[in-house]
Amino acid sequence: MSAGANPAIDQAMLDQARKKVARLFEDVGRLTEQDIRPEEFYSEFLNRVLTGLEAAAGVVWICTAQGNLQLQHQINLRQVGLENTPGAKEGHDELLRQAVRGAKPFMVPPHSGTGAADNGGPAATNATDFLILLVPVLVDNQVTALVEIFQFGQRHPEAAAGYLRFLTDMARLASLYTRNHQRRQMSGQQQLWTQLETFSRQIHASLNPKVVSYQVANEGRRLIDCDRVSIAVRYGKNVVIEAISGADVVEKRSNLVRLMRKLCVEVLRWGEKLVYTGVKDDALPPAVLKALDGYLAESNSKLLVVAPLRDEREAESKRQPRSALLMECFEPAAAPEQLLARLDVLNKHVAPALYNAVEHRRIPMRFIWVPMAYVQEGLGGKARVITAGVIAGLVFLASILYFLPYPLKMDGTGKLQPVVWRQVYPPTTGFIRRFEVEPNEFVDPGQNLASMYDPKLAEELYTLQGDINKASNEIQNLEKAILASKSSSDKSRNELEKTGKEAVRNAKIEQLRHRKELTHSREGMYGSFWLQAPPFPIERNLREGKQQWRILNSDFRDRVDQGAVKPSDGIIKLGDTAGPWEIELKIPQKHIGQVLNAFQYLDTDKLEVDINVRSETTKTFRGILSKDRVGGEAKEHRDDNNEPEPVMYVYVRIEGDDIPADMQLPRNLLVSGVEVHAKIRCGNHRMGYSLFYGVWEFLYEKVIFFF
Repeated sequence: MSAGANPAIDQAMLDQARKKVARLFEDVGRLTEQDIRPEEFYSEFLNRVLTGLEAAAGVVWICTAQGNLQLQHQINLRQVGLENTPGAKEGHDELLRQAVRGAKPFMVPPHSGTGAADNGGPAATNATDFLILLVPVLVDNQVTALVEIFQFGQRHPEAAAGYLRFLTDMARLASLYTRNHQRRQMSGQQQLWTQLETFSRQIHASLNPKVVSYQVANEGRRLIDCDRVSIAVRYGKNVVIEAISGADVVEKRSNLVRLMRKLCVEVLRWGEKLVYTGVKDDALPPAVLKALDGYLAESNSKLLVVAPLRDEREAESKRQPRSALLMECFEPAAAPEQLLARLDVLNKHVAPALYNAVEHRRIPMRFIWVPMAYVQEGLGGKARVITAGVIAGLVFLASILYFLPYPLKMDGTGKLQPVVWRQVYPPTTGFIRRFEVEPNEFVDPGQNLASMYDPKLAEELYTLQGDINKASNEIQNLEKAILASKSSSDKSRNELEKTGKEAVRNAKIEQLRHRKELTHSREGMYGSFWLQAPPFPIERNLREGKQQWRILNSDFRDRVDQGAVKPSDGIIKLGDTAGPWEIELKIPQKHIGQVLNAFQYLDTDKLEVDINVRSETTKTFRGILSKDRVGGEAKEHRDDNNEPEPVMYVYVRIEGDDIPADMQLPRNLLVSGVEVHAKIRCGNHRMGYSLFYGVWEFLYEKVIFFF
């Protein structure tokens, strides 16, 4: 003891300090027995702790359901200066995490730390000028809260240890409050059980999601003792607010309902329970936090819980929960923990009820299966119902196939072509030297199309010309002999011989002219001749005047320098594209009987034809098949499997007043050779025959006719 010290005064101050600490413990002890909310308790608790320690600042952190720390109450936290020092807040956050993880009291001197973080992040440091005391509040060895005290400057180690013991004892009292609070919550749950039986029967009495949702919203609000309960149900990817307590109709276009739906969508996507008690948790997903901010701006709830309702049957599913319950309190009358406890008990009954209702709604064709269930019960068994259903279905199907009329259509394939067209053949065998025209070009009748050469024709023309020259020379000699004749008999003989030679020469000249005209020979170029366009039909010239051909094929140039062509080889195909067009259709011989019978069955000489052009497959056009345009001879045709199949050629008209203008093929689609798929309408017959006539004819031919 130092000189001049007064032991009596020191003992009096010590006794006064002990009494002060004892009063603080008594006050906090009384608080632990009171039924108050955690906010009120920790406010009074922290005031008394700071009074007892004469500290600068203090904070109480609450551990959320997700394991994060949330500020519950603070005094003078801004005066500590965490925001003013770079990196101080990050180091302080790591210090708090280590305190929660360690679950033991400890203190950190000013401007010191506990070492680097385990995950390689910022080190846990105290960058302030204060001594930090950290004591966890433990319940069943689990950290439920964390008390943090900022003490002025450096302290003697014994004094600092005394502060830590005081704070630890205070934390034990806070643990006692938490246990009492949880016990009161359990008491509230026990009271709730007496009302749950009736509630459970009501929500399981219907399989209509809307009815169940309204039962949950209205009765659940009364059981939880909150201000509003809303139910959101997910149908596929769409989330719908089905019920809001106290509202007969949910106005889906209202701003509140739209924001409520958006919040429920994000929480269902997140899959965790959202609890808002007046302070936002920054650890929430950004989408959930944004939706929560938007909804709170509209509803001003002081307590809000969005609980996804996942049934046990979908526990292993990776899909979102089927429904969610949103509870709100604007001025909570009871502690939030009691309301949350009631809500947790309620959710265990609501989740299966809504799951069953939504699953029942997902059953397709319920309006059929529900009556069938009553029928099954009446018939006395599942097997009898199946047998009766199969028989009824077969009878119904057979009735439709027999009594219901259905159009019979015969398929065919063909190609577009002008009604007037000609194939140009060479007048004689020869070689093609060059073509004078291009594909798709218009040509006049008689126009030169190609230059050709035939050595045999040249030899023939040379021979005829030689015979003509020889006869002319002989005639000249005979004329001289006549002039020189001395007797009348010689003159008569020479004149007779001259007449014979002239007849031979004239015959050879006519033969040469005819041969040149027939082969379109070029003048002065023996063996060279022209391939010319044929004239138009006489009736078309008389009706419409001069016409032009159009070259339809483009492969004729391949014949140059490919050897001699014969008069039977078609070289160029010409058509009157400005005139009418038609479809050359190939009908299998086995179907032509249906087409011919249709003329007699419908008592008409024209059948309608549905046309589908490969260049315009999205629209169906109309054509007319006249009876006189059905070919009279079957020809062999190779199918896709290269098997011979006899076909009949018919010609379908695609223009005329009897075809609606909007059903006629437009001119821009009229291209020669374009493939066409057609169906000839053969009148209405029984549906079974129209759909399966091929099967019937096969059975008749192979089975019935065989016997």
